[in-house]
Amino acid sequence: MQETRTDPLIIGTRGSRLAMWQAEEVQRVLPTEARLEIIRTSGDRIQDVSLQGGSTTGFFTREIEEHLLAGDIDLAVHSFKDLPTTLDPRLVIAACLPRASVTDLLLVHPDWLGEDGGLLPIKPGCLVGAGSLRRQALVRLYRPDAEPALIRGNVPTRIRKCVEGQYGAIVMARAGIERLALDTDPLVVFELDPALWLPAPAQGAVAIEIRTDDARTRAAVEAIDHSSTSAAVALERRLLAAFEGGCHTAFGAHVVAQGTGWRAAIGIDRPDGSGWGQRVYTGTSADLAALGPDNIPQMTPETVAGQEALCRPWRR
Repeated sequence: MQETRTDPLIIGTRGSRLAMWQAEEVQRVLPTEARLEIIRTSGDRIQDVSLQGGSTTGFFTREIEEHLLAGDIDLAVHSFKDLPTTLDPRLVIAACLPRASVTDLLLVHPDWLGEDGGLLPIKPGCLVGAGSLRRQALVRLYRPDAEPALIRGNVPTRIRKCVEGQYGAIVMARAGIERLALDTDPLVVFELDPALWLPAPAQGAVAIEIRTDDARTRAAVEAIDHSSTSAAVALERRLLAAFEGGCHTAFGAHVVAQGTGWRAAIGIDRPDGSGWGQRVYTGTSADLAALGPDNIPQMTPETVAGQEALCRPWRR
């Protein structure tokens, strides 16, 4: 008979402040004792690649998953948007924490604050730091006279780079800034409407990954699963896979429950090179899963110009 384990569970995590916050939150709510194990990943070392959540590469997750498969840790905590769309069959996402805000923030250096009536309140030629292809594509859509550019580093590092003037503005997830209670002064901060500036699939969600055959850990983490978050995020990731979004495709999706079905806002930088396309759908999970890139209409200059409500001043 196999001996029942009673030792603390081991939580694997990256060592950034945000990753540690997420892992510590899981540790706090778990119904059993657990300790943290910090693991360095490719994403911590590679700083010159523009990433899109849901890649097949797993820049921020691969090494942690290797430790999980080897039995060095019992569960891994991830920003859900960093996970590949296809997992190793020996691994499963067993739980999600309640989802935080899905919105992105635009943080503007005072020297680059613009008042010319543009959809983004920045001066022409502003260098906008954006760490994903999605954010870069949306900067080009809503402010074609700006210069979207790759920015890497953890959340505090990106803010510091903007404060120092390396970028005129940066785009970042609201959830990370709020979770770390970061001081954004003297930057001027705007919140971007997620109905117009679509978030990454699973943005704001924290995933807990375990080995498929680990019944002990599964029982512990399923007790803290936020089922509505898990359902919405799972559908966003199915859409990501269906649209072939990944590290080389700019893709956004936001799914919320509506009646007995779902409302899904979907956007993609169109494969034919014609630019960003976006549309809202309602229906069942099966209805949404049947969609593909050909269903998404291109955004025209007229539809873009009508989005005056794109951003508003952000207050904590």
